[in-house]
Amino acid sequence: MNKEFEEVKADIGEGKEASTTVRELLRWFGARRRRTGVVKRIQTELDNAGIITSPDFTKVWIDAEITFKKAPVAAAATKSTGSDQGEDGAAYAPKEANFLISMLKAANCGVVSVNPQDTVEKAITLMLAHDFSQLAVMSNEHTLNGAISWKTIGKRLSHENNLVEVRDAMETAVALEESEALFKATKLIIEHEFVFVRSSTDKKVTGIVTATDLSEQFQFLSEPFLLIGQIENQIRKLMNGKFTTQTLQEVCGDTDSARRERIQSVVDLTFGEYLRIIQKPENWKLLDLRVDRGVFCAELDKVREIRNDVMHFDPDGIDEEQYDQLRRFSGLMDELDALAQ
Repeated sequence: MNKEFEEVKADIGEGKEASTTVRELLRWFGARRRRTGVVKRIQTELDNAGIITSPDFTKVWIDAEITFKKAPVAAAATKSTGSDQGEDGAAYAPKEANFLISMLKAANCGVVSVNPQDTVEKAITLMLAHDFSQLAVMSNEHTLNGAISWKTIGKRLSHENNLVEVRDAMETAVALEESEALFKATKLIIEHEFVFVRSSTDKKVTGIVTATDLSEQFQFLSEPFLLIGQIENQIRKLMNGKFTTQTLQEVCGDTDSARRERIQSVVDLTFGEYLRIIQKPENWKLLDLRVDRGVFCAELDKVREIRNDVMHFDPDGIDEEQYDQLRRFSGLMDELDALAQ
C-alpha cells in the first residue's frame, strides 16, 4: 500500500481527520479516473481500514476535496454476503451508478453574486467583466434570493426605464441539491437556461450550471464515441474486400461455431477481431500498406484499449493523452487512405 494512504490510516487511528482531492486519491492507487475496478479497489481498502470519505469520493467532481473519517461503528461492522470479496473476506458492493450534478466542474466553482440592494449598474459591470449572462442574487452565501440576467434586465426595460436596484430586475432562481441526478437536472437546465447548485449539508451555493456547461460536458463525453466510430469505419474501409469470408471467420477459432456463422463481412467483426486479423503477416500483406505492421498494430491496440475504457462509462471521461491517441490514429488512417487513392 502506498505511503499516503498509510499516513491517512495512521491519522484516523489517532483520532484525526485527513483531507485530499479525489484526483489525488486516485493517484495514490495508480489511477487517473474512477473506473469500476479502481473504485472497487479503493473502496475495499477504505472498508478494510474502517474509513469513509466525506463527501463520497464516487459522487463528487474529480477535483473536489474529500475528508477521511472513521467509519461509524454500524457501517464498519456491516458485512455483505455477496461473492465479490475483498482481501479480508468482506464483499464489495457497487454503489448506485448515478451521474450527479455535483460531478460537473461548474457545480463546484462558486458563484459571482450581487446583493438585492446593489445597483443594476454593478450587476451589469460584473456580467461584462466575467463574460457572464447571469448572476446570483444573494443576501449571504446560504440565502439565494434569485438571479439577475441580461434577459431579466431586458424584460424590465421593455416595461419601464427606472431600473435602479438589482431587486428591480431579479427573477426566481432554481436551486438543486448537489445530489440531484444530472439526467433529471438537464430538463430544468434546458427549461431555465441555468440552475444553481447547493451543498446537501450546509445549503451553501456551490456553483451554477448553465446550458453552455451541459453542451461542453456533452462534447467532452461524446467526442470519444465519435472518434472511435470514425476509426472503426476507417478500419472497415481498409479491410473491406481484402479478405475471404473464411479468413474473417477464422478469427473465432473452432470453439464458437455460432459466432463463426454470424461473420459474413468486416462489419460483423469486433474491434479486437480487426486487430487479430491484421496482426497475421499473411493478412497484412493483403492490405498493401507501406507502413510497419508492428507499429500499426501497436497503435491500433492502444485504440482498442481506449475503446474498452469509453464503453465502460465513468464520470471522468478519458484524459487528453487518450484523446490525442484517437486523433492521431484517425489522422494516420486518413493519410493512408489518401495515399491509396
